[in-house]
Amino acid sequence: MNQQEALDRLKEELKLPYFNGKIEEKEYSEEEYQKMKRDLIKYFDDYVRNVEN
Repeated sequence: MNQQEALDRLKEELKLPYFNGKIEEKEYSEEEYQKMKRDLIKYFDDYVRNVEN
């Protein structure tokens, strides 16, 4: 999948319709896509969800 397809899929699967991430312009394999998705979820859990108020 290309850059735009990967971004569109992330928006849909993560339910983030306004997600506007910057990713490299290249063809992504399913394995690369899944790793990118896991990394985004981990980032969210580590730096967004766990912030103390």
